[in-house]
Amino acid sequence: MKRIYVVMGGPSEEHEVSLRSGFEIIANLDRSKYTVSALVIDKKKQFFFAENVDGITPEELTDPKSAERFKGPFSPAGAVSIWHGCDLAILGLHGEFGEDGVFQGYLETIGVKYTGCGVTASAIGMHKSQTKKIIENSGIPTPPYSIWRQGDNIDLIAARHGFPCFVKAPQSGSSKLLGKANDMDQLKSMIEEFSKEAMSILVETMIDGEEFSCPVLEEIDGTVRALTPIFIKPAEGHFFDYEAKYLGKSEEICPPPHSKEVQDLIRTAASAVHKVLECRGLSRTDVILKDGVPYVLEVNTLPGFTKQSLFPQSYASEGKTFGQLLDVIVTRALNR
Repeated sequence: MKRIYVVMGGPSEEHEVSLRSGFEIIANLDRSKYTVSALVIDKKKQFFFAENVDGITPEELTDPKSAERFKGPFSPAGAVSIWHGCDLAILGLHGEFGEDGVFQGYLETIGVKYTGCGVTASAIGMHKSQTKKIIENSGIPTPPYSIWRQGDNIDLIAARHGFPCFVKAPQSGSSKLLGKANDMDQLKSMIEEFSKEAMSILVETMIDGEEFSCPVLEEIDGTVRALTPIFIKPAEGHFFDYEAKYLGKSEEICPPPHSKEVQDLIRTAASAVHKVLECRGLSRTDVILKDGVPYVLEVNTLPGFTKQSLFPQSYASEGKTFGQLLDVIVTRALNR
């Protein structure tokens, strides 16, 4: 059997979400095919390793230092020995030190195979501003945007984009550092707050349309296909922010109540983004549809795998299981 390490946690704002993804991956991996271990990275980038994960609880993942089954802490440099015998790392990481290419580079250096995109696609996909530059230059529609840096004129940015507009820290995921500014005071406040975490801030024109998210999966034979799009219907007063995503304040409809033509437009956009950024394994692209035009918002190169996550929801709409999805991802990564 292949030995699989499920990697989760990390220092980012999305630490808790990543632990939930890791727990669901562990729970759904086929034990008749894989021997499963867990690697939890805490917020100080210390590694905790559990060779046996049978019966593991979310509480153990949250506090691995106190859990008897975990060894550690190890520094990244001091943890090389724990990777001996690992056939594949499934990355349940999100955000900094996981989705941004840094951890992928670490695994490349020590010669461990892993799921998902490579270093370059991960780094670009994690950086919303860089992603938008590339997809815009490739002719893929995306909402108008500005990149604010210290000393830039906020009044000019506000005049270009109007209100409401979206404000984003380019290298944050899961909508943690994202907001909708309804006036100048809110715009200035968000820029001030987010600039504590990022050198530049993305300000984006609000496109008033319907929101979708579309997963793209690389099948075992290397065929890349866009799965069924998910229609995102946030509750009143919420765009698809962190609370809408993870606290149940949105309705996620899959398959969507839209025509095949509309769904194909979204699939085509998601596939184009996956291709132009040279993603591999899997990705998920968020889109706003207005007047028949799919405007790409961003791409997720390590989509979430919690119970609420969109990628497993889309795959399940085809009558397939979470375990079957993991089989495809694992087998393709092992054979690559």
